[in-house]
Amino acid sequence: MQGVFLAGGPTLERNAYEHIINRSRTLTMLGHTATLAEALNEVLCSRPDLLLIDKRTLPPAVLAPPRMVLRQAATLTRLAFIGTVPVGEIASYLRDGVTGILSHEMDTHQFVTGVDLVSRGGVVISPPTTFDAAPSLSPLPIVDRLSAREREILALIPTQPDNESLAQLLRISPLTVKSHVNSILRKLGATSRARLVVIAYESGLVTPGTPGRRHLSGHRDAGLDG
Repeated sequence: MQGVFLAGGPTLERNAYEHIINRSRTLTMLGHTATLAEALNEVLCSRPDLLLIDKRTLPPAVLAPPRMVLRQAATLTRLAFIGTVPVGEIASYLRDGVTGILSHEMDTHQFVTGVDLVSRGGVVISPPTTFDAAPSLSPLPIVDRLSAREREILALIPTQPDNESLAQLLRISPLTVKSHVNSILRKLGATSRARLVVIAYESGLVTPGTPGRRHLSGHRDAGLDG
């Protein structure tokens, strides 16, 4: 069982999330508090696999103090937000250690699946995400190092939890996907899937709230391993 601690949000909502999490087969709620500061003290004792943070608990801007708090929390456990995040802030939060953004619009199954994936080390960025801070971006030159298929896979990584789901979406083998992902990591000098998510957003290759295959490069060979 993956242990979850929840910080922030109205008491009624926290109780509802506790009910949902405790009814799942893979998760258990270790506790919840009204503030992030209180949660950090509890996390030191309970050592959850995931700290869920209601986004409304943080100030609206990405200021130094909350970012320092997030980085501190990320040394203790994995972090995920409940709520929406402006697209222009996603990469910053990912760098600070937040590996999950779970929308209020998710249904119960999607929410439980997302929490479970993040608690086990996955990266989940769910739409809808606000676009008020989103500049008009064109892909940065760094992604030019990648082949067309590799750019296609990089654009899908933020919306797919693992290589198996990528393989199913693209109708290629998991081994082929793994080979492509390893090549992307090497070419971009990245060491983790989370870093690839950051690059995908920072480069402008992908934006949240769009269909999973919006940024495909026009391949018609989806049934081929290549």
